[in-house]
Amino acid sequence: MSMTTFSRGSQRASHFTPAEMQARMLHRRAVEAALWGMPLVNFDAMRQAYFRDAGAEYNDILYWSKPSDWKYQTATPNNSTNYIMFFVNLKDGPIVVDIPATKEASLLGSLVDSWNFALADVGDAGQDNGQGGRYLLIPPDHRAQPAPGYIAIHSTTYNVYSLLRVIPRTHNPLDLAKALDYVKKIQVHPLWQTESSHHSELIDMAGKRFEAIAPYDASFYASLARMVAEEPVKTRDITMMGELHSLGIGKGLTYRPDVRTLEIFERAIAEAHAYMVEGWRHAGFEWWPNRKWRFPVGEDVIKTGGTFIADERVLLDERAFNFFGAFGMSRYPQPNLYVMTFEDSRGELLNGGSTYRLRVPADVPTKQFWSVVAYDTETAAFIREAPVVGLDSYNPKLEHNPDGSVDFYFAPQPPRGHASNWISTMHGRQFFVVFRNYAPEKTVLERTSAWTLNDIELVG
Repeated sequence: MSMTTFSRGSQRASHFTPAEMQARMLHRRAVEAALWGMPLVNFDAMRQAYFRDAGAEYNDILYWSKPSDWKYQTATPNNSTNYIMFFVNLKDGPIVVDIPATKEASLLGSLVDSWNFALADVGDAGQDNGQGGRYLLIPPDHRAQPAPGYIAIHSTTYNVYSLLRVIPRTHNPLDLAKALDYVKKIQVHPLWQTESSHHSELIDMAGKRFEAIAPYDASFYASLARMVAEEPVKTRDITMMGELHSLGIGKGLTYRPDVRTLEIFERAIAEAHAYMVEGWRHAGFEWWPNRKWRFPVGEDVIKTGGTFIADERVLLDERAFNFFGAFGMSRYPQPNLYVMTFEDSRGELLNGGSTYRLRVPADVPTKQFWSVVAYDTETAAFIREAPVVGLDSYNPKLEHNPDGSVDFYFAPQPPRGHASNWISTMHGRQFFVVFRNYAPEKTVLERTSAWTLNDIELVG
């Protein structure tokens, strides 16, 4: 077989066979394609779970009548609120999303395109300001003017989903029942279909498997090919379309990689996955001085309003990191505070086989509640088979210290005497922790509050 060599002066470049050059090119481009396409594959993983695990069709509404457990496998969900999720497709025309007024419970969430960009927030912090509204999702190629009485939302993609969180006033049975009644009033239907002739199918997913984490194997690229085929090509992505074409992905192409190409894709996605795991660990910025807690979204991303498109570039890596570790992000500024840590007070990575303590100081500055949740570092999802994925301030069984602070323990088994404050981890798996403050006091978001969260300490 002939060899291709290149030389420059006295420096001779490495030489490869044509097959080796082709393999190296495919590997490089597949790694970059995974980073570029992470938001799309994140979206499709949830959509496929919606179809497969829930048996749903477009416009059906999934809801969790109980807070989520480990079976809800998505990127960094919480386990304190009742989730609502639905997917729509705008190929056949506009879709109406009817959001009722929030009188008995709070509603937080967004309508999100397939790039995971929040088209509009809804509910208390949304365009309806909690008063309810009829949102009209309009396809990219639709030119007709919407009828009066709708909140018009022009989508950039044909596929759209919504992730909503219903937050009860308290966790007593009466308020929980009111929150679930609210869920049943939400309606999703095509514009041409009258509201009286349509009632969205409601599917309760509480306690059921929902496997919606992106596949970090060669099938990642099949998902990417599916999404590229379905959605409009944006001008910003023309160059990437050329690179994807060499992978057999693109408009008008049938995705049929051979065995050798699939082997290359397996290695490429492993590399891209490792890069995203590490990038997510360092994403954002330090929230409190001299603490390990980080706000997961960087200042440069916040300046884009969550589009990840700056004046001079697409924030490609930052976007990949964010949609490895999260989904359904609200528009900015966000009304809540989420901070995360992968490290203990010594700067060592959190190890599922050890025992750690997090002391949350008294008087958390919040108008609603706060929570602490552990996630698997490799997937950013709940730790599989974990009996307790997280705890929150609504929990009446939490034990408080005399000064009002609360000690949380992370370990594979509940430490003696601390079962009520235990969050499960797993031997052999690294994990990270997210602290959420729902409706924090204004000083928290302004970073002028004197209240500071302690670092996690190794205790065993």
